[in-house]
Amino acid sequence: MEEAFTVYMDENPLAFTEDGRVAVLDAIRMVLDSDSAPVVWEKMKEEHPEILRHCQDRAFREHGTVSVIDKEGWEKIWMILPEYFLYAAQAAA
Repeated sequence: MEEAFTVYMDENPLAFTEDGRVAVLDAIRMVLDSDSAPVVWEKMKEEHPEILRHCQDRAFREHGTVSVIDKEGWEKIWMILPEYFLYAAQAAA
C-alpha cells in the first residue's frame, strides 16, 4: 500500500499518487460537483474504453483501492466530460 498525496478543495478530497496520477472518481466528482461521479465514470468507460489504457488500480492506506489516471488520460476525460454534464444531473436527480 502506498500513501496518497491528498489535496482538499472545500471538504472534498482529491488523491494523487507519488508519480502524479489522480484518483479518477475524486477528479470527476470535483469537476462535476456531484455525487454522480461513479455513474458517470461507468458510462464513460463503456463509451470510451480507450481511456482505460491510462488507468491503474492503486491501493492507498487511507482510501483503499482506487482507479487512478495519468495526465494524458485525464486530458482525454477533460475533453469528453462536457458530454456527461447532463447525464450527471439526471443521475443525481
